[in-house]
Amino acid sequence: MNIKYWPIAAVAVCLAGCGKGAAPDAAASPGATPKPVVQVTLAKVTRADLRSTVAVPGTLAPLANQEAKVAPLVAGRILKMYVKAGDSVRRGQVIATLDPGPLLGQIQQAEATVKTSRATLAQAKINFQTQVASQKSAVVQARSNLQAQQIGLQKLLAGSRPQEVQQAQSAVTSAESSLQASEQNLSRSRTLFSQGLLARKDLEAAQSAEGTAKAQLQSAEAALSLAKQGNRQEDVQAGRIAVRQAEEQLKAAQQQESQNASEAQDVQIAQGQVDNAIGALNAAKAQLASLTIRSPLDGVVIGATQNPGEAVDTAGTIATIVNLASVRLLLNVPAVQVTGIVPGQEVLFTAESNPKIQHHARVSVISRSVDATTNTVQVEALAPNPDHSLRDDGFVKAEIETASHPNVLVVPVDAVVDKDGKSTAFVVGPDHVAHAHEVRTGVRQGSQIEITSGLSESDQIVVKGAFELDD
Repeated sequence: MNIKYWPIAAVAVCLAGCGKGAAPDAAASPGATPKPVVQVTLAKVTRADLRSTVAVPGTLAPLANQEAKVAPLVAGRILKMYVKAGDSVRRGQVIATLDPGPLLGQIQQAEATVKTSRATLAQAKINFQTQVASQKSAVVQARSNLQAQQIGLQKLLAGSRPQEVQQAQSAVTSAESSLQASEQNLSRSRTLFSQGLLARKDLEAAQSAEGTAKAQLQSAEAALSLAKQGNRQEDVQAGRIAVRQAEEQLKAAQQQESQNASEAQDVQIAQGQVDNAIGALNAAKAQLASLTIRSPLDGVVIGATQNPGEAVDTAGTIATIVNLASVRLLLNVPAVQVTGIVPGQEVLFTAESNPKIQHHARVSVISRSVDATTNTVQVEALAPNPDHSLRDDGFVKAEIETASHPNVLVVPVDAVVDKDGKSTAFVVGPDHVAHAHEVRTGVRQGSQIEITSGLSESDQIVVKGAFELDD
């Protein structure tokens, strides 16, 4: 604690005739008993800076989020420890690894499963795309066939057009002309053959031509008859049957197209298998990564660490790491004194490890509850600790500054005495007589006390012996 002491210009004097029980005027009463002589020490009223403080004990602790008891995420056996007690570590630094055991084989198996499931998914997609294309082609063909059959049926139902009858009639006329010409040619050929002027083969050719002409005429006449009579009911019925068959084929093709959903479902199932395989692989990799234990913060390793080969589980602690760049002071303040403490007030303290060094802190948290056992309230203060000289769990002695009074009038504490229930100080004037002044006091710091009224700067006051004096 920085306490300033101001020098006192003390003067030892003897004040006669001012003692207790002295007569009002000894000089005017010859032969009277002399008044006792009181030896006093004088000092002047000065100015100084005073602080109001509360002295309390406490302990040191890391900040709430700067202490970590590191435990593994999975149970296992320590393969290697990279740190020991007292080592400084950085956030993310590897401090230990666990034995992976069969986990590496599981990862390889999971990778193979992912590869296989992806191949299955690719084949399922190919099958789906091929079937979709095939079914679309079948539907197009069935629809085209239906349209052709419908057109054929419409033609059968409509019958022959006038142009078609006229064309059939022209074919008959042409066939009759051809037959007439072939008959005339046959007649001449027979005459010439009988006269020996024509070869038999030429006669036979004429006979064949005449037969062909007759046949063509019969065919043309039949066609003309059909054109005039229209299509037969059997042909119309056959056309209707063909249309229905084409409709059924189209319906079947469309139904087959709708069944592509099953192939799509196969693709979805294959995709799900891929996702599951990837998830299993990622889980195995995450488990492998969890076997590498890292520091969650910058700090120092404290306490005992585990040794390679030891088994640990998720409830065990491999190492404790604290960051002591700043520390907390946990101060136990008497309940009657806590009212003057507010966050932000300065705290001066010394640690038990080195009481010669004074440290600074600031009040950060004031508890709202009172410890019924000690009748104290816990107050927290934050202190910087860049050199890490302050240790966890160390004891401290602290003073909390509750008020600051700069440049105030101060006198030694002994200069203020109680006279008839009033705070009184004796001022020695130029007449060398002690005069009682009622005063009001403020904060006290060490051997000094603040004077808020009743005295002036440079007044000469009685310090030692004031209690023996009267005005």
